[in-house]
Order: sequence, then C-alpha cells, then structure tokens
Amino acid sequence: MARAFPFVTRDGRKGVVREARGSDARACLEIVAEASRERPRTLAVLEKELWKPRDWRKHRIPWGPHGVSLVAEVDGRVVAHLNAERGRRMVTRHSAEFGITVAASARDMGVGRALLTTLEAWAREYRVTRMALGVFPGNTRAHGLYRSMGYEDEGIERAGMVFPEGDQDVIRMSKRISAASPEASAQAARTRRYDGHDRSRDGGG
Repeated sequence: MARAFPFVTRDGRKGVVREARGSDARACLEIVAEASRERPRTLAVLEKELWKPRDWRKHRIPWGPHGVSLVAEVDGRVVAHLNAERGRRMVTRHSAEFGITVAASARDMGVGRALLTTLEAWAREYRVTRMALGVFPGNTRAHGLYRSMGYEDEGIERAGMVFPEGDQDVIRMSKRISAASPEASAQAARTRRYDGHDRSRDGGG
C-alpha cells in the first residue's frame, strides 16, 4: 500500500508527504524547471536536461528496498519532490543518495524537514544506515536545513560541476541513520495508508 505521513506547516496548514505517483509527473517537473532557472543555482540540472513526463515516470521509485520517490503536498497541491536511490553494490547497499527540490512558494514552511523525516523512516525500514547528498555552497537555506537535521559536511568537490557560467563547487554531506528513534516510531504509528481507490489515481506509473 502507498504510504502517507501527515505534517503541519509553520503557518498551520495541513500537509502530507507520500509516495510519488505517475500522475505527479507534471507538477514535479514544473518545480524542477523553476529551480533550474534560479541564480545562484540551487539545482544540478540544466534546463536543456529537463525530463519529459514519461521519463520522470520511468525513473520514479516506489517505496521499497531500492529507493523511494516522495512528494509533499500542502492544501492538496504538490509543492516538493524528493528522490533517493540506494547503492547497487554489496559494499554500497548501506548508503543512499538523494536530491530534493521545493517550490519557491513553499520554502521556509517545514516542507523540506517533513520530506527528510519521511526519508529517514524509509531508510530505517530497509536498514539503510547512511544518507548522502551534494549541495551548492551558495544554497545556504538548504545547507542550514541539512545541518539542523544532523547532516555533516564531508568535504568539498572543487569544480564538481561545470555550468555554462562556470565551475561550481559541491559540498558533500552525509548522516548516519541509527535504529528507529521514539519520534520516528510515533510518526510511523500515525502513518495513513492509502486504499485501493487512492492507488487507482496513480496514473499508470
């Protein structure tokens, strides 16, 4: 069954983090396209690299042992997307890499924190003990969020990416995920599972 984790935004609105559905493709791609135009850059994607909806659906990962694709909704509207993929080799199966994109209109509301909390619930379920990501030095909002949730700087990839306007350093960050905390267990107990009618709106993958 698809899973959903309710949360409340800082301004008191109801939100939910849930597994991404195929029907979320256009909303998520609009968020990514918006972020790809931001300067200084917050996203490691060029506009010319943006996927079509069918590409997005192809790369969507159901909640399971290989990774997960999540979206956050506020007032019934998709406002953020997260994708995490677990290492494929025996020696990297303990670790997962993720990326997260939040619509500009939904920032500073607790949406990113809700997504990360849900991601860590997934990690504990599948015994993933390390979460990792890259963030640009100029993206101080995201960097601050990750650090507030226990992610640590591991180092800097000098000129880790090259954009048309020049080289871009990348801060590598990671967090060790331990056994389920009391807070995580309490949240899991509040998780609402979507029934078959909800699943039927998935859009066919």
